[in-house]
Amino acid sequence: MEAQQGERLELLTTRLYDAALTGDVPSLRNLLQQDPLILDRCIIEKSSRFMQSPLHVAVNLGYLEFTTEVLNRKPELAEELDQLKRWSPLHMASAKGYLEIVSVLLTANPNMCFARDIDGRNAVHVAAIYGQFQVVEELLRAKPQAARERTTSGESILHLCMKHSQPEVLRFLVQTMGDGQLLNSKDSDGNTVLHLAVAAKHYEEKGTVRYNFSRDKATEKTEFAPTKPKKSSRDWLDKQRTALMVVSSLIATMAFQAGINPPGGVWQDNNDGHKAGTSIMAHIEEGKQHNQGIYDAFLVSNTIGLVSSLTVIVLLISGLPCMRLVMGLLMLTMWIAVTATTMTYIFSIYFLGTSKESLNSFKEDLMSSKNHHLVQNTIITASVAWIFLLGLLILGHVIRLFYKLIKQIVRLVIGGVRRCSVRPRYHPQV
Repeated sequence: MEAQQGERLELLTTRLYDAALTGDVPSLRNLLQQDPLILDRCIIEKSSRFMQSPLHVAVNLGYLEFTTEVLNRKPELAEELDQLKRWSPLHMASAKGYLEIVSVLLTANPNMCFARDIDGRNAVHVAAIYGQFQVVEELLRAKPQAARERTTSGESILHLCMKHSQPEVLRFLVQTMGDGQLLNSKDSDGNTVLHLAVAAKHYEEKGTVRYNFSRDKATEKTEFAPTKPKKSSRDWLDKQRTALMVVSSLIATMAFQAGINPPGGVWQDNNDGHKAGTSIMAHIEEGKQHNQGIYDAFLVSNTIGLVSSLTVIVLLISGLPCMRLVMGLLMLTMWIAVTATTMTYIFSIYFLGTSKESLNSFKEDLMSSKNHHLVQNTIITASVAWIFLLGLLILGHVIRLFYKLIKQIVRLVIGGVRRCSVRPRYHPQV
């Protein structure tokens, strides 16, 4: 009874997230009628299956009506932080520039302007980084002191504007709250905003914004306007790191759930040939033979997927340098995890489609001649297509590696030939 109730609650929670993904307000209201405490559980349980609350999902996709409905029913969800960057819904709305959603969230809890993410940044910092000028204005009207907060590394909001090339937001902040203390503030490395601009060559002499900075009791007047910095590979590596962390966490969660709750469930009683708590999948009989082979293949592929994804997570959080070589190895490990997850799915579908119970229930329909062959052909086609795609990816990377090696060898050979062919132009006369 308790197990059935738990499955029902999990199903309702999944439907809640589906409604958040589509912004379906009627579905939300229907779910609240079926389970009035469904939003409370999102706060209390902190389910490991979902990295964000339904409010995070709706805000990220810009569903104003859904967000308003959720906050009217449970305003405490505005205080929840996700498990990725420890962002609140206000962080997300500020980064996206959803001004109306920001206003609704501020009405629910204006003190969330001071909530910090994993880097110590509040919503005003995030809005400034993403150049959301109107959102910055709205947040400053609600809590102007939030703009004076420092990040974990001691950066002010002006430092962030300079580092992320947001001249309009920087100009507005200087004009609005540009007192000497904020302008001359230093980060943890002792750099002011001007020092960052000069060090990065991030200025032009014919700029339009004037800043007064002081250092060692001297005043420097410099006129400059920030320009967009050159793209670096570090941004790409950081994005890849975040993507790998998210995907590996999802695969690890799915593999763990599949391991402790295999397809078909577990036996609830002790009987001939099986014990309570053991997997039904390992004991299903087809004629007179047990289905042990499929279960073993399922366990192997599921274990490979779990171990591979956990390996990626451990390496990412261990502080390894984000070099392209390291990222390439992590990507290869993720390919293994994704492939293992695909094989786990195929084995599960094969078991569910060929077990004794399925043969009895679908004897007249699904498992009859034509449809049975259709299912088998679909599974085989999908498997072959996946292997072909993976082979193309591996082949492409191998060709790219050989191309780089050959290019480097040719460059070394040409350089050696040129050095050997050098002859002195003038010879001293004896």
